[in-house]
Amino acid sequence: MAVDYGKRRVGLAISDPSRRFAFPLGTVDRKRKGLKEEILRIHRETPFTTVVLSRPTREELVAEVRNFARWLENRLKCEVVFWDETYTSVEAERLLREAGKRINAKNKHLVDSTAAYLILSEYLGIPLV
Repeated sequence: MAVDYGKRRVGLAISDPSRRFAFPLGTVDRKRKGLKEEILRIHRETPFTTVVLSRPTREELVAEVRNFARWLENRLKCEVVFWDETYTSVEAERLLREAGKRINAKNKHLVDSTAAYLILSEYLGIPLV
């Protein structure tokens, strides 16, 4: 599973058990829904053993993301791998525009989910098509 951790929204993606394909799962709006509860729900439905967690570029998120990583390791007993998220949102926007999507405030969540998909694909060595 990949988690693109942001201040307002968190993008999620998951792979198939063989780790050959990655799929965007959507986002969690942190003001409306509990992130930990959503991760637990996904883990019950599709157990995973590794979480690829974006390494924040915003200093104010560093401690929060480290605490979240510890929670993942302790609660889910999974490995947490930090991954450089630099330019994933920019690349996600480019891919979405190429697919004919217009990015605006109402569908900004697509960028976060696609960024998580890109992080997971890069970690797994899956070429983008």
